[in-house]
Amino acid sequence: MFRLRPGPLRAAVLLAVGFVLLRVVYRAAFGGVGGPGPVLLDLPLLRLGGPFSHVTLLGPITLQGLGNAALSALPVAAVILFFGALNAVVDVSRLFGRGAGRGPLRAISRALVIAWATFPALLDSVRRVRIARRLRGERGVAALLVPVFEQTIERALALAASMETRGLAADSSADGSADALTADCARPATMTDASLAFAGSWHLDHLAFALAPGTLTVIAGPTGSGKTSLLHSLSGLFQHFFDGTQGGVIEVAGVDRARTPPRNTAAFVGLVSQNVRLGFAAETVHDEIGFALAVRGVAPVIVHARVLEVAARLQITALVPRPINALSAGEATLVAIASALVARPILLLVDEPLADLDEAARLRVCAVLADLAHEAQVCVVVAEHNTAEFAATADAWLEIQGTRVQVRGAGDRPGARADARADDSVRADDSVRADDSVSPLARAIPVAAPGEPRVSIRHLTVTHGTTRVVDDVSFSIGPGQIVALRGPNGAGKSSLLHAIALPSAPDSVIINGTNVSALKRSTRRQAVALVPENFDDLLFSISVSEECRRSDRSTRASASTAEVFAALLGRSAGAPLTALLGQHPRDLSAGERLCLVIAIQLAACPALLLVDEPTRGLDPQARALVGSALLRASRSGTAVMFATHDQAFVDGIATTTMLMRAARLVPELVPS
Repeated sequence: MFRLRPGPLRAAVLLAVGFVLLRVVYRAAFGGVGGPGPVLLDLPLLRLGGPFSHVTLLGPITLQGLGNAALSALPVAAVILFFGALNAVVDVSRLFGRGAGRGPLRAISRALVIAWATFPALLDSVRRVRIARRLRGERGVAALLVPVFEQTIERALALAASMETRGLAADSSADGSADALTADCARPATMTDASLAFAGSWHLDHLAFALAPGTLTVIAGPTGSGKTSLLHSLSGLFQHFFDGTQGGVIEVAGVDRARTPPRNTAAFVGLVSQNVRLGFAAETVHDEIGFALAVRGVAPVIVHARVLEVAARLQITALVPRPINALSAGEATLVAIASALVARPILLLVDEPLADLDEAARLRVCAVLADLAHEAQVCVVVAEHNTAEFAATADAWLEIQGTRVQVRGAGDRPGARADARADDSVRADDSVRADDSVSPLARAIPVAAPGEPRVSIRHLTVTHGTTRVVDDVSFSIGPGQIVALRGPNGAGKSSLLHAIALPSAPDSVIINGTNVSALKRSTRRQAVALVPENFDDLLFSISVSEECRRSDRSTRASASTAEVFAALLGRSAGAPLTALLGQHPRDLSAGERLCLVIAIQLAACPALLLVDEPTRGLDPQARALVGSALLRASRSGTAVMFATHDQAFVDGIATTTMLMRAARLVPELVPS
């Protein structure tokens, strides 16, 4: 619990100094900072009229007045420094977590855990949105408000859900290992004439199945069909956290799910959420794995032994002392699985564990989950788009078809034919390559001089601290070319794309003969535009139509962003698109949302479009939609480069493939 961490103290010092400066500026703006002594700046005294006649602006500024203004801010600055110093030597989240496990302050401590862990997320959201604002060419501070608010709420909700499923503030009757011992291990999950519904149109009916111990079951279905909701009906979050409506009977280990909140079944139900990083509560891997035991008051020596035991089983012992924010995507997924296993669950629920992983990490996670089911006799349920990865190990499949769930046997994997058809639809989409309906995209993109490549990357190097994440990378791309960037997690693919979109070194990124680092924000997007992996960061408004209008204002292009969006979706910009324009961007399907962000970035007619992980978390139909969108963009003359782990997607649309390992390209451009 006690360790010296300079990071929180540095952040507190910066925040305290910023507060003092803000206080001085405020005092100078409203009434001046006058007083005895020499006048440093004699500003005119302005008095507002009407109902604001009591408000005075500006006025003389003296040295003593500045000192008095700074002194008035010191009490608050001292409080900020105190909590920064406290957080630097004490793991406050862990302290609050222990308080939430028992005693009269459980509810307050639970809220403090979430609030304390959400504050760094707020700062991270501001950082991410500032980058997104640069990528979109936005300038106003107001552009920060909507995405920062949404991201902070998302982090708070994900953390609260994580705390709920790990037993924070559980009833005393549910504390300890007795509940796991008395749970019905022979019936880990049973649904009897059950139904699930949200307020609105989504619902699942006539759910009837029983899952056995020692089995691996995969939930399959298209994007938006309800895979996560079905999984969370077993975790209890659907009924008790997300306000879903349950009918019929759902039991986990003999416990009525409708009557029992997730925190009271944490001793025998483990959950690995879709975005594992959002649910992390501790600062080190050791504390994250042991969190569920620590909040139930288990002795530290037992927690430590259990953490090492679980880490050894998953072969991640080397990760135990590491900071949680230093993990790769694959490592973070394994740590989240370890955190769910630490209490020895009867039922383990895993939501899309393969979405962020390269091939090696996917194989490792699949092997871990299969081993937990078949060797450790845990009932494992996985919701996943990439069903092919589990074809050899799954014992049963739950396929969502409309409002029903069909139970399939081990050898009857759903979606196999649909996967092939979706890949073929992108690969054989010659109609997109020759389609004149993409005319909104085919605008005046500047061309390079004769004999010059459209894009030239020259000796590009990026360092994070003392680590080189991109090491002396050089290549060229021609107009209309679609380049796939492949490589394992941590190879530097995302860092390379960001460095191309926002270059800092002169003459490292040359597009159409122009040094991109010397361009202004408003003109840089005409050279290069990036759709980041977290593409929702680029959505700043509360409706699709407002997003399109905002984009039109910043680009001043001849064709509207809505027309580009419609072209990418293969629709007209009239009535077929009207229903989408009135929706909140986050209410669109994942594929439609990604196409919207691509349309926003294409609105400036960039010579180069960069897309990071375009198929992440998408079903085959959505992958086909995004693939067609990238083909349409290349048809307009834009060079396209995307980073991906999806080999089938690469085979379908890429004209060239680059491989990146350990921050370098190996080899250079290779025809696909």
